[in-house]
Amino acid sequence: MEKLTLSDIATVLVKKNKLSDKEAEAFVSAIFDVIRQGLETDQQVKVRGLGTFKIIGVEARSSVNVNTGERVLIDGHSKITF
Repeated sequence: MEKLTLSDIATVLVKKNKLSDKEAEAFVSAIFDVIRQGLETDQQVKVRGLGTFKIIGVEARSSVNVNTGERVLIDGHSKITF
């Protein structure tokens, strides 16, 4: 499946549910705001029938700069998984 933007999702809502463009964009934005807030508070959000969004830690690791061949350290960070 190809990647979808928030605008693409809103367009589907407009076509399938006869919403206005503004209503669909507001709905999609609100859904992802709720997911973002849930991740900030609980580190995990389960959407029944869709899936689970989680924040996981990624450890620091070493890599190689492909342009120079120099070894570099990539800092640890958090990322969202689905």
